[in-house]
Amino acid sequence: MNDFENMTPDEVAALTQRLILDPAQAEEMIPDPGADSGDTIVPRSIKLPASLDRRCKARATELGMNQSAYIRSLIEKDLAGPQARPLTTADLPLILEFIRHAA
Repeated sequence: MNDFENMTPDEVAALTQRLILDPAQAEEMIPDPGADSGDTIVPRSIKLPASLDRRCKARATELGMNQSAYIRSLIEKDLAGPQARPLTTADLPLILEFIRHAA
């Protein structure tokens, strides 16, 4: 939330222009979990709180993926491009909260 607190109205306007409001576009941004990169898959153990694990499994199932593929896709997406990711409809609640507090 701190990132939004220091933004000017012009910065918020620019931010909202970058939002992807079309669900079809958002779906295209999800990496293909079946894409074969040719790399050897290395088992990696991670520890998650039970509540986060349940949410992760539910979201992966929602997307038609297993948990490993879902977590792998998030890592790949994070590492794929510039550090500033495109905004999606998932960012709207934070933006709206910021705008409400700025008004």
